[in-house]
Amino acid sequence: MEPLVSVVVVNYNGKHYLKDCFDSLKSGVHKNLEIIFVDNGSRDSSLEFVRAEYPEIKTVDNGENLGLAIASNRGAALASGKYIFFYNNDTIADKKMISELVRVSEEDPQVGICGCTTLTYDGKEVINSGVACDIYGYPYGEGLPLYVDAAIFIRSSVFREIGGFDPEMFLYGEDRDICWRTLLYGYDVVVVPTAFFMHDSFCSMKNGAYVTNIWKRHVGERNLIRSLLKNYSFGNLLKIFPRYVLISLAEVTAFTLLGRFKVVWSAYIMAYWWNILRLRETLRLRKKIQYERKSDDSVVLKRMGRKSGKFQLFKKIGIPKFASK
Repeated sequence: MEPLVSVVVVNYNGKHYLKDCFDSLKSGVHKNLEIIFVDNGSRDSSLEFVRAEYPEIKTVDNGENLGLAIASNRGAALASGKYIFFYNNDTIADKKMISELVRVSEEDPQVGICGCTTLTYDGKEVINSGVACDIYGYPYGEGLPLYVDAAIFIRSSVFREIGGFDPEMFLYGEDRDICWRTLLYGYDVVVVPTAFFMHDSFCSMKNGAYVTNIWKRHVGERNLIRSLLKNYSFGNLLKIFPRYVLISLAEVTAFTLLGRFKVVWSAYIMAYWWNILRLRETLRLRKKIQYERKSDDSVVLKRMGRKSGKFQLFKKIGIPKFASK
């Protein structure tokens, strides 16, 4: 009998995506599914729509936007499957996607997490097949995929062993962090090229420029700092973290010279301050990870590029532009 897969879909005002998402999952080759829908306080009647049109789907009403990590953990708490599939709502699944993820996981018990090839929503272009990072965890540059995003297929036993998603990572980087820890705990993270889905992904590149916003940059910075502090061994942390601070100082200097003081304060200074306020908790988690890990940093470092992804991106497209939202 094919194993049960628990699909956790987190939603925030994404009602217009849900029918295509759920129908594509239910029409797939793998039929032994339970779908768990976690709503983060949507105001577009998403929850009412799911309960009326898909009564077989388990629902969780958070009542407010708790972020992706906490919502995903709450969905996982209801999961009964051998595998948990954290899957974005703005997606359309290929019919063989889940069956291929199951096949690869069943063939090799050391595979902790599987990811997919992600296509654009029209299916015409590849967005990514996993995400490569530099040694600072920044998701740009050379190297093998360190993590998978938008669709994280993980063994339930592994998810619980490593402690699930970091609840402090509201959004952006929670996927990188859970894959990083999966590698440290002795499991593999692989991309399955025969498993793919279409994703209405936010594109940061517009007309040759890198476009972001202050909140996104702040959250990305603070989560990346937290991952570095938790996950690297002490020796590598001493080598790598000071260099990351120097990169931050270079960015702060550039934005200061440009008069972008709000970017400096909100995106960078407040990201470090956020981590200072939570340093005791971060160190507690670090102690647990470092005690329980089964692999050294080489399993992560061999996937990472040695050159700063931020500087490579800067040389390619210049200083990022900050949208109003």
